[in-house]
Amino acid sequence: MADGVVPEYVQFVAREREAGRLAAPRPAMREGEVFDAVFVERARLAEFARVAARRSAGLVRPSARHEIVWVDGANQLAVDLAKLDVRLDEGQIHVRVPVRCDEVGSAEVVVLFVVGSDKEPAGLYAATSKRPVGPELVVDLWGDALVAFAWQCVLGMVSGIAAATGKDGRGNLLVPVEIVAGPRGIGIVPMARHRFAGSSGLKPAAVARR
Repeated sequence: MADGVVPEYVQFVAREREAGRLAAPRPAMREGEVFDAVFVERARLAEFARVAARRSAGLVRPSARHEIVWVDGANQLAVDLAKLDVRLDEGQIHVRVPVRCDEVGSAEVVVLFVVGSDKEPAGLYAATSKRPVGPELVVDLWGDALVAFAWQCVLGMVSGIAAATGKDGRGNLLVPVEIVAGPRGIGIVPMARHRFAGSSGLKPAAVARR
């Protein structure tokens, strides 16, 4: 298995291909070429987002641990990765993050990302409020971190599933170029990545010495 490919996403893609819902890999894809969209049903999103959450927290290997603790000076916030949830609406992804601290007890913070839909695609663009919805004390102290964490869960899931669909003609894993959300699930469009500086194989120009 290639480095950077998450086993849970590989298994999902393999089952989609076995069921005839996803085409076989195209190994000779040119840069900028897009692959068939991968559809992820609403019922699977929380499971896949939790995989991304665990990896973003550094829990790459199987572990019984399901809670992480953030520390900022004297302040602490526990985040329950096993209960993280994802809800959908047309063009909207709601990430529900269970948290716990001494001041408010157990609570939930909801981060909304507005993305594209089937009727109004928007590429990989996502917009969110600077302040998520949740207990005021938690949001005041941890709002920015919770928004960043929720986006990492979404982006990690989308990128991981796109990478699991295959590689381009240069052997690089595919990357997501579009995400659409609806009540039934999300669609992810993988793409062969473009070349950037350092990946083109061109030699640097010689520098004249005085």
